[in-house]
Amino acid sequence: MSNDGVFLPWGVVTTDFWTTPATSHTPPTPTAATPPPPPPPPPPGPPNEVDVPARIAAVAALAREGDLDEAVLLAERLDTEHTAATNENFSTATADIREVRGYLASLTGDHRTAVGWYLHALRLRADLHGPDHPDTEAAVHRAYSLWRTTTDPVLGDRLGNELLTTVISIQGPHSAAARRIHEALDHAADP
Repeated sequence: MSNDGVFLPWGVVTTDFWTTPATSHTPPTPTAATPPPPPPPPPPGPPNEVDVPARIAAVAALAREGDLDEAVLLAERLDTEHTAATNENFSTATADIREVRGYLASLTGDHRTAVGWYLHALRLRADLHGPDHPDTEAAVHRAYSLWRTTTDPVLGDRLGNELLTTVISIQGPHSAAARRIHEALDHAADP
């Protein structure tokens, strides 16, 4: 129907309705207002994608503000969500998250856990990139540096031996890193 050349939606009664004879097809009577259509679906993308860099930045901000407990919880949640979203297919992002967890553990004074996370991340990076990749080399240096901050000599010796064993398994017993760790352990043993 139209009224003065303007098309109107079904169910609007105009003066023409009353003066025009009925046809065989009568429009349906209007019912209650129909709800608006649902919003369009989100754009296609990987399911359950986790924005790792933004979430790590949020963890770092909490740690800078001194809220280590909340930072630890947020990092743990990020690790869980990222692992689930990637179906446990490890990536560089996974290693980054695990190192963040290690760093937070070191800030809380838990050197055992901190070095454990760093060694885990080192193994992941070696599996992903190979033993001589710059990312793997950098992970060795970070694990070494973190281990050297351990003040308890007994714990330091135990963690140093774990680090040495890990580096030897990845880069071999004659690698520069293995020799450096071995020398540091020998030096610590001879005060």
